[in-house]
Amino acid sequence: MVLGLIAFSFNMVRKAHDKDTGSQTDTASLSNPGGSDMGYADSLDPVQKGLASTGGKCTGKGSTKMTFAPMKASDIGTIAPMGGFGGSHVTPIDHQYYYGINQNAAKDTYPVYATMDGYLTSLGKASTPTGGTNWNITLAHSCTFMIYYNLMTSIAPAVMKQIPSNWQQDAGAAKVHVSAGDIIGYVGGQSLDFELGDTTFTNPKLLYHTAYNNTEPFKINVVHPLDYFTDSVKAQILPKYLRTAEPRDGDYAYDVDGEAVGNWFKVGTNGYAGGNDPTSATQNTTSGHLSLAYDGFDPSALVLSVGEYDGGSPAVFVINDATDWTKITPGSGAVKVQLAEGSNRKADGSIWSGGPAPGGIKFVPTFNKATALVQLTAKQQMKFELFPGKTVSQVSGFDDKAVMYNRGQDAHMNKSNTASPSVKK
Repeated sequence: MVLGLIAFSFNMVRKAHDKDTGSQTDTASLSNPGGSDMGYADSLDPVQKGLASTGGKCTGKGSTKMTFAPMKASDIGTIAPMGGFGGSHVTPIDHQYYYGINQNAAKDTYPVYATMDGYLTSLGKASTPTGGTNWNITLAHSCTFMIYYNLMTSIAPAVMKQIPSNWQQDAGAAKVHVSAGDIIGYVGGQSLDFELGDTTFTNPKLLYHTAYNNTEPFKINVVHPLDYFTDSVKAQILPKYLRTAEPRDGDYAYDVDGEAVGNWFKVGTNGYAGGNDPTSATQNTTSGHLSLAYDGFDPSALVLSVGEYDGGSPAVFVINDATDWTKITPGSGAVKVQLAEGSNRKADGSIWSGGPAPGGIKFVPTFNKATALVQLTAKQQMKFELFPGKTVSQVSGFDDKAVMYNRGQDAHMNKSNTASPSVKK
């Protein structure tokens, strides 16, 4: 599942409901600039993590069932899983993409809905290359359960009129109450990102939480949406899912201590942040990222995704040999891996370039492109080198271009060095 191959079709919509009501607002809460406790993004305390994600504007704890989907079922074309790659997404993507029936629809064609009761807190916008605006928003049911929507083409007027005129593009921008089924925005002509987080869950397959919290604190708390939708909602959206393997939502984390599988970072680049400057999801540098994982559509296909290939842009390859990432350990020595260009194929063998794919999608090698040399020199340290244009028979060993990677155990928060890792070295 390579985003570069299908980016043109990443217009996403999600399923929904029959209710076309406007947002309700807790006007008393709008006068509150935020809680006195703003939380801490690198905390393993679920409430503190939630407070940091909402600028102190969440209350309570606990999850709930989502009784609506983000878009009407009749508006949804397909739903792409977590776990894809492409562009700056060098590590597996931690959110789903909802595609509209008409992927070339005009701006604001499809309504976007609140899937549960809660408060809209974080608000942000970014200009697009074509002069449009992408909006993102966080919907918090509590301090431990929240949704991140991104790439909406507008915010619903009923919501926007209740956002303070002096709102800041950050957590805690507002506190607007909405009910499940309320329209919160619109999307058209592009994808809609949908990401669900439960801060009571810390993903054990992202080994060092600080390595992610210094840039995208929500990442380690992402959960599978199907576990939280009601049965009636699941029945409506599952036919739209492009992934046929379990988990149907896809996956984004694969780290196993002492095995090559999972995410790696160039030593000295501060984990996911890619540097020591203040970071955000739009500022991080991914050239130092490396992922040895599985395809989002087709988990039977092994994938190598690297932040910089042959001195240039990121690249994603499908493995064209019998390599098993879980079998590469510190005792394996240097392992040669044949890398190939990949192609998304439908069940009938034809090329998939967007739209429905009955029977699922396979990510298959087309032609050999490079060889990777991988060696775990310790449980959490890897020596790695790419040999563009060479087959495994043409590679004899590492040379002076080899790079050292680790799991991010040396990462730190760019505003604090006090956090401790989630596993010990």
